[in-house]
Amino acid sequence: MDETVVKKTRANKKVVIGISGASGIIYGLRAVEVLKEYGYDQHVIITNAAIKVAEKENGIDLVHEVRKFTSNIFMENEIDAPTSSSSFTVTTKGMIIIPCSINTLAYIAHGFASNLLTRSAINFLRNRQKLVLVIRETPLGQIELYNALKIAKAGGIIMPASPGFYIKPTKIQDLIDFIVGKALDLLGIRNELYKRWSKSDQDPSYQVS
Repeated sequence: MDETVVKKTRANKKVVIGISGASGIIYGLRAVEVLKEYGYDQHVIITNAAIKVAEKENGIDLVHEVRKFTSNIFMENEIDAPTSSSSFTVTTKGMIIIPCSINTLAYIAHGFASNLLTRSAINFLRNRQKLVLVIRETPLGQIELYNALKIAKAGGIIMPASPGFYIKPTKIQDLIDFIVGKALDLLGIRNELYKRWSKSDQDPSYQVS
């Protein structure tokens, strides 16, 4: 097989996942679980704050749980990890930070490569590679919106963890899968985690004004 084709094939099966210290750690865990099922080579970056939130919010050891799905786990201080190099980004489908804390959003927006997570994200922006930030915070003030706008202008994708209810969810897992499915969509990863909108789903009495 041609070497270029081989590299392209590998890139199509490699994803970087960042899990930062925001509420909604379950989104990140579900993402790595699904990517494992789909056969993707994952590089997962976990912040110290994410470990604390996972313990308080979910009562789990985050690193232990992620290790069920991949051995490529890096902590925020491992600045010598593969994702620390901008040349690594071109070998991947892209990067998703899920959930993305407001602190992480601010650091990326202002170019502060202070840890492995923010440095990796900045690498993706620098190389015009796909970067998706799943922010889970409400309300959003002027400062957060300004930071989000800066990243969007730099080529990143801002995706609030705001589930749609047209899927007619019956359990929390439906809402989790909706957000994770949407995030994977943005990297071009085909999935069937949620029911996609179609005109046939529309209530006949509903009219758009």
